[in-house]
Amino acid sequence: MAVSFGCRCGERKKPVEKRNWCVTQRYCNHSAFHGGRYTPSDYSEVYCRVCGAIGRTRAKYVDQLKDCKRDIT
Repeated sequence: MAVSFGCRCGERKKPVEKRNWCVTQRYCNHSAFHGGRYTPSDYSEVYCRVCGAIGRTRAKYVDQLKDCKRDIT
């Protein structure tokens, strides 16, 4: 499974604690593949509030990010 967080805006160059990124699904998944049910996972979903990029990763920096909901416009 190819999984990545593809944010390419200026947030990526900042120290992790200053990035405007947050976690929308921490160490779990709620995919349609599993009927929308909570499923534990090694991966978390990360969202960039600046450029709107979203992706799944199992990078350690996830532990330093806050939880949030996606800004839907």
